[in-house]
Amino acid sequence: MSIRYKHKHAGFSLIELMISMLLGLILLAGVMQMFISSKNTYGTQQALSRVQETGRLALEFMSRDIRMAGYLGCASRASNIKVDNMLKTPGDFKYDFATAVVGYVAGGLPAGNGIAPAPVADTDIVVLRNASGAGIQIAQTNDAANIYLPAGPVEANGCKTGVDRIDGFCPQDFVVVADCVKARFFQITSLSSTGVVSVGHAAGSLPGNATTSWGGSAALPNDTYEVGAELLSATNTTYFIATNPLGRSSLYQNINGINQELLEGVEGMSILYGVDTTADPDFIPDVYQKAADVTTANWSRVVSIRISLLVASLDDNVLQESQALKFNDKDVPKDKRLRQIFTTTVGIRSRLI
Repeated sequence: MSIRYKHKHAGFSLIELMISMLLGLILLAGVMQMFISSKNTYGTQQALSRVQETGRLALEFMSRDIRMAGYLGCASRASNIKVDNMLKTPGDFKYDFATAVVGYVAGGLPAGNGIAPAPVADTDIVVLRNASGAGIQIAQTNDAANIYLPAGPVEANGCKTGVDRIDGFCPQDFVVVADCVKARFFQITSLSSTGVVSVGHAAGSLPGNATTSWGGSAALPNDTYEVGAELLSATNTTYFIATNPLGRSSLYQNINGINQELLEGVEGMSILYGVDTTADPDFIPDVYQKAADVTTANWSRVVSIRISLLVASLDDNVLQESQALKFNDKDVPKDKRLRQIFTTTVGIRSRLI
């Protein structure tokens, strides 16, 4: 007699499986939601950090050069110093070193300015000119054709092949010689070292000096620079907003004709100039004006500059909604980039006496 056993097979019913799958999907959706939320928060924080870093750096770069505008060594501390520009085209945008501060709006730059890429429409442009570097005291009173420096370091081929850099200077450099009451801009045309370094300023091109002979005459005290005067490099710096090769707006800098991109993501720049309008200058800004409102005569009375920069994140879709933000009285683009406005006011040291 055989005995048969009936085995009961345990398992899940279809309903139980469906409930389990539903619970799993709910848990997975929660995890995914947390992941997406964390990712979005991280992206926003990264964008904010990048925007703030760009804004701070941009203000720092510009503030440094604004403070130094008009600096001419110890001559900067006198409000009535005599400044001469011996270049052949002293009024040219590139060589107008005697004008310490001047502003423009994109599209209003003089021809032949050398600014590239073209500035973004409706953005402001500021030009700052000054002496730069530590300066070297001249070794002896100048004569009609040369400034004399003490013998210093020679960097072989430091200017170009076959041309040495002497005392930190090269032929064709733009420089300024200054004492505490006067200053004179010119272009170096020759450098030679024979005990002392002779710095020539012959008339010529590129752009060249207007005249070869000036200085060293007791009858012409404005042309004479004695021991204690300094020779410094002359710098012409322009800040502007332009579109880089990737199609993004950036802050650009042009120094003596050389353009370079500084910071990506700077979309707008608005500048106001603090003008001292009192009859007897007290070096305190009485009014802040746009560049178009500053008269030619009043550029020499600008004692401070107020900068506003609009900085945007490089990535789009870092915000849930577009920002309701205005810059320079205009709405910013209605995308989902993060934008922030940075503003500061900077005094021009040489004019805050």
